[in-house]
Amino acid sequence: MYISRLQLKGFKSFGGSHDLILSSGFTAIVGPNGSGKSNILDALRWSLGDSHAGRLRISRQSDLLFQGSISLPAAKEAEVLLQLREDARSCSVKRRVTAPDGNTILFVDNARKTLLELDETKRDWKLEGDRFAFIGQGEVAEVIQQRPLARRMRLESLFGIDVYRKRRMDASDRLVTVREEYDQLRNVMAELQSRREEIAPEVRRASELREILDKIEEERKLLYWLRRRRSEVLIGETEESLESVKKEQAVVLGWSSMWEKALEEIEKSIAMLSRERQQQTWELEQSKRNFDSLIKAGYASASNLKASKERLDQASEERRKAKEHAEALIEEQKKTQEENKKAREELEKGQKALENADRKWQAYNLRLKEEKEQREAWNNEKGRLEAELQQIRAKLSFLGKDILEIKNKKTETSDPGKNIDSEIKKLEKERDRLLKEQEETASVHGGLYAKVQTLAAELQRARREASNARSKLNEVTEAMQADLYPRPVQYLLSAARLNRLDASPHAVVDVFTCDPKYSTALEAYLGGRQFQLLVEDLEEAGRCIDKLKVNAIGRATFLPLERCRPRYPDKQFRLPKEGITGWAMDLVKVDDHWLPGIEQIMGDLLIVENYAVGQDLVRAGFKGPVATLEGDVFQPGGTVSGGRSQKSGKTIEMKAQIVKLEQDAASFTSAAEELAKKFKDAEGEELRVSEQKEDYTRKIREFDGRIALLADEKASFSKEQKRIEGERGRILEAIAEAGKQWNSVLGSLAELEKKWDSPSKIEDDHLIIEERERLRAEAAVLAERLSSKFALMERVSNELRTEERKMRSLDEEMSELDLRCVRERANLSRTGKNCLDIFERRRVLTAEIENHISGFSKLETKRDLMRKRAELSNIRSREALERISSFELKKSETQRELDELINTWEDQYPYSGGEALPDGEDIEDLRRSIRDGDRKIKAFGEVDMGVLSEDRNLRDRLAFMGEHLDDVRAGAAELEKLISDADRQAYKVFSDALQEVDTRFCSLFQRLFGGGEAHLEMIEGETIWDTGVDVVARPPGKHPQSINQLSGGEQSLAAISLLFASMEVADCPLAVLDEVDAALDEVNLRRFSELAKEYAKNRQVLAMTHRRVTMERADVLYGVTLSEPGLSQVIGVRLEDWA
Repeated sequence: MYISRLQLKGFKSFGGSHDLILSSGFTAIVGPNGSGKSNILDALRWSLGDSHAGRLRISRQSDLLFQGSISLPAAKEAEVLLQLREDARSCSVKRRVTAPDGNTILFVDNARKTLLELDETKRDWKLEGDRFAFIGQGEVAEVIQQRPLARRMRLESLFGIDVYRKRRMDASDRLVTVREEYDQLRNVMAELQSRREEIAPEVRRASELREILDKIEEERKLLYWLRRRRSEVLIGETEESLESVKKEQAVVLGWSSMWEKALEEIEKSIAMLSRERQQQTWELEQSKRNFDSLIKAGYASASNLKASKERLDQASEERRKAKEHAEALIEEQKKTQEENKKAREELEKGQKALENADRKWQAYNLRLKEEKEQREAWNNEKGRLEAELQQIRAKLSFLGKDILEIKNKKTETSDPGKNIDSEIKKLEKERDRLLKEQEETASVHGGLYAKVQTLAAELQRARREASNARSKLNEVTEAMQADLYPRPVQYLLSAARLNRLDASPHAVVDVFTCDPKYSTALEAYLGGRQFQLLVEDLEEAGRCIDKLKVNAIGRATFLPLERCRPRYPDKQFRLPKEGITGWAMDLVKVDDHWLPGIEQIMGDLLIVENYAVGQDLVRAGFKGPVATLEGDVFQPGGTVSGGRSQKSGKTIEMKAQIVKLEQDAASFTSAAEELAKKFKDAEGEELRVSEQKEDYTRKIREFDGRIALLADEKASFSKEQKRIEGERGRILEAIAEAGKQWNSVLGSLAELEKKWDSPSKIEDDHLIIEERERLRAEAAVLAERLSSKFALMERVSNELRTEERKMRSLDEEMSELDLRCVRERANLSRTGKNCLDIFERRRVLTAEIENHISGFSKLETKRDLMRKRAELSNIRSREALERISSFELKKSETQRELDELINTWEDQYPYSGGEALPDGEDIEDLRRSIRDGDRKIKAFGEVDMGVLSEDRNLRDRLAFMGEHLDDVRAGAAELEKLISDADRQAYKVFSDALQEVDTRFCSLFQRLFGGGEAHLEMIEGETIWDTGVDVVARPPGKHPQSINQLSGGEQSLAAISLLFASMEVADCPLAVLDEVDAALDEVNLRRFSELAKEYAKNRQVLAMTHRRVTMERADVLYGVTLSEPGLSQVIGVRLEDWA
């Protein structure tokens, strides 16, 4: 798994869009301090879900947005995109933050996710321990400075034991809580039992009173039920009488309604006869008009029938012609289909021929590849045989020399015993002289080595101090420009530095320096004038103003030198001896060129110690401005200002700090260069002396060897003679064997030369290519011909479909015309019948009108009789209604009394019906019994009835808490078992994992130091969870010691070994190294870079570095630089392209 791509949009100092294609191996990111390269590390952390403000170097999420520069506006949103890859699968992680609220949105594969869901994705891609993949100078220092217990906590996070620790701590906390709860339950139960015993007498009195109250309640309930039953019975009797009267009224109303209905029916009959006569008269007139209309409709139907027959004949002729044309098109379509089939067969034949040609071409390429591989194999075999021939030749030459040497030794060697003793004495004397000189040289070398080590440590310290000074200088400069300078002033100064402005303005605060103790007084007096811009003349000020207007940055105030009017101290005024600090112009150092401008602004300013001194001066008549060291200002106009703000004195103080930091940086750089020169000279001298010491050692060993040889020479002379004879026989046998091998190799070479010179059996590819191209052209022609046939067939099909649609349209029209003729004939027939019907209807209507006139007089006589009967029924109905009203009044009064009973007592004593009530109960007796009970209640006096519910609650609570106490006791036992299991499992996992890390740590330590050993040791604590982890290391040539006792460089190497071992055990697929190599010297740097390069074979390595050696090991190199203040730019290089 590796990060294949990192895209930044508007993130911190990276304005616009930046796309970094990362190597799966080693990628280096370089750049000066303050260029923004660490922002790339912040982008990786943030996109992987880290929102910690300290690690991201922010105070809020909106600080991640690009703040703008001279050429680019501030970003409204920032976005970081990571693309993860592993073999064929990939994943994209994108995180976005918007202004001004700083809300963040997370996407995984373009689907919105939460940070918890991102953790699942990270576990899937083995990035759940991503914080171990980020190694910086802080992590290296942390490993060195960590206490043993803190180091254990870090390793627990690596091994996953922090889960057991958290689980155990949770269980311990819960166990404490459970035990506290158990004690609380027991205490509460004791208190509850004590309370119950305390209220027992009151409970007995309250129980007796409760019995009396319950009896009274029962009697009251019975009284209410009896009264309610009596009222309900009375209401029932009244309802029966009311129902009887209502029935009588209903009968009367029935007769009255019947007579009224009969009268109404007669009225309706009279009205109906009148309407029928009017209708018949109107219908008689209407039939006459309809008869005339039917005559006209008959004539119209006859005309339409004639026109339809003519159009029908015309459509039949058109259909016949369309059918003939369609048959001709069908014949043409058949012919085209046959031609199309023939063309398709020719095309298939051509395609098959082309496929055969392609197969021949592939077979040719395969044979060519096989022959190439065979010839390469022959060439390799030839090289092997030639090399073997050279070895045999060298062996024969060596054996020949040996046999000659043996022959010469045998003829020339004589007994050496005569001269050996004198030669040994001479050699021993020379060896003693060399030993003395070697001791002197070793003493000198020891001093030089100590000096080199001291200079190396001082050089590293000087370089580190110079780097820190430059870094702090950049930070203070950026902070001063970003936080203190107004935006327009910052913009113009940056534009001038980048040569984007035809002017050279200088801020007032930039052209003078002073002691920091005067900064508060000067800044309080200057106020906003410290950011006024000094320019040469009005033209230069105009150009600056035009620049601000064009970009709408804001406003600024300018002071041209040609308009300056310097002010001078009032030396005539007699100043007091105490409390006066001095004139401002005497306390500051000003650039001579801008002196007139500074003299105009604060030439007559007097600085005093405190407010009281300034007050006395003003009252004594001092006319100039006065500023105190505390920041109080007395203006000549009479105003006084004072107070304190958080930024008071910051600008001038930071300016002085910048000057001091520049001096410090230059001093440290100069010291580092001087130390580097001394280190180089001392290292050269140390190497020269070391080589001289090694030379003495080598010579002494040579003398020792020569003496030993001379001593052995005499004793072994006879043995040597025998050995020479045996060696001579062996060499002769070896020469014979080598000769045989020589002849065999020459034969094999001859056979290979014969095979190599044999002609190739592969046919010429020129004919195959021409044949393949010819077939491809023919196939294209056939395909085009087939396409034209398809187009012709399509045209014929379209014309055929058009004719068929036309025929269908004509058929539909002919059918419609046939239907129209049928309809018109039917209309003519229907019109004749209607005329006959109208004639018959007129005759019937005339007879009905005569009958209606005779029946009208009979209905009027019957109507008068019905009116008299209806009036008599209405009188009887009114009498019955009066009786009904009387009964309803009585019922309502009784019902009201019943409702009052129900509203008063029903909620307290719900009524269950009168069936269960006893018979013979007297209501008055019940009332007397209730009054007697009330007197008994008064005799009891005051009784706390709440003790009954309290006693009941106490009893229930004691039962419930007894059950809960059992549950708590069981829960405590389970938690104790869980804690024991967690301790046992955590100890096993931690011990095994620590041993694995220790083994790998020792291996890496030995590799980086070239020897020695290092181990992780467990320091016993009160419990297994308090056991710490200490680091013990033994560099080559030293005793074992704690990591804190090592030198600075050794500490860094040991910490790097431990971090890399932890990362390897955690199987982190990604390692981000942030200037880890900054504190290493050249030798250790090479070891570290080789280690990082080796790790990059199995995992992706991203390194932020300044060191050339580390850059040279990278596969891809990205440079980060500031193209302008506040805007970072990325430049990428793939080193293999420049190799």
